Amino acid sequence: MTSVVRLNRWAQVDPTPHPYDPAAALDGVRRLAPPVPPAAPAFPSLRPSDPVAWDAYQRACQQSLEWNTAMTEALVREYGPWASGWGMAPHATWDCWAPFVTSQDETVALVAEQLTRWRRWLEGAADRFGRLLPWLDAAAAAGPDDAVAAWEAAITELLTATVAWVEDDDGWQGRCHRVLTWLLTAAGLPEERSVTLVNQALGSRFDGWVRLSAADVADIAEHLARDVVGPRYGAFAGPGQGGDDWPDTWPDGWPSWRATNRARPHS
Repeated sequence: MTSVVRLNRWAQVDPTPHPYDPAAALDGVRRLAPPVPPAAPAFPSLRPSDPVAWDAYQRACQQSLEWNTAMTEALVREYGPWASGWGMAPHATWDCWAPFVTSQDETVALVAEQLTRWRRWLEGAADRFGRLLPWLDAAAAAGPDDAVAAWEAAITELLTATVAWVEDDDGWQGRCHRVLTWLLTAAGLPEERSVTLVNQALGSRFDGWVRLSAADVADIAEHLARDVVGPRYGAFAGPGQGGDDWPDTWPDGWPSWRATNRARPHS
C-alpha cells in the first residue's frame, strides 16, 4: 500500500479518538474518491514480444498507484490517520500494485469494504490493548519477574489472535510484526527500539511460508518479553552453562534456540 505514513506506532492507528460509522462508509468514500482510471489492458504474457502492450500495462500500474495515494490522502483527511492502512485490512481483496478493472461504483464499494474491515481490526486491537496495557503496568510495578511473565502472556495472546485473523499461511509475518510493534509503542517504548526488538524476536527463521506453530509462538513470546523488560533479565544460559538440558520443542523444530545443551540453530 502506498500509505501516507509508516504504521509502526500505535498512536498512528489508534481508532479510539476518531468516530466512524460503517453504515455511512460507502457514501463517504463515494464522495471522496477520485475518478477511477481507465481499465488496464490484459497483462502481457510475453513482455519482449509485445512492448506496446507492456508499456500500456506499466502506465496503468502507475495510474493505479497514483489513484491509491490520492484515495488514501482523502481518507486520512476525512477519518484520521488510522485510515491510511485501509488497503492492509485482514482478508484483503485489494491489490494496490495491480491495476483494477472495475467501474467507479464497484471500486468505491470495495474501498469502503476494505476501510471498514481495517477499522474493525483496529478496534479489536484497541480492545486488547485496553485490557493488556494496565496489566503490564501493574506487573512492571511488581518487579521484573512479574513483568517478564506478563509480557510473555500478552505477546502470546496477540500472536495467537493475529495468526487466527490471517487466512493464508503466507500472510502472518507482516501482521505479527505490526501488532507486536504497536503493543510496544503503546506501552511507551520508542518506535525505533520497538521495531528492532520485534525484528530480532521474529527473526529470519520465521520467514518460511508456513503458519506459526505453538512452539514458535512460545519462543517469540519468551524472547521478546525478556528483551522488553531489559537485557539484565533477558540472558538465557548458553550451551554448557546448565539449565534445561533438553530441547524445548521436541520433536517439532528440534532443537530449540532455548536448549542449553547444544548450539543454537539461529542467532
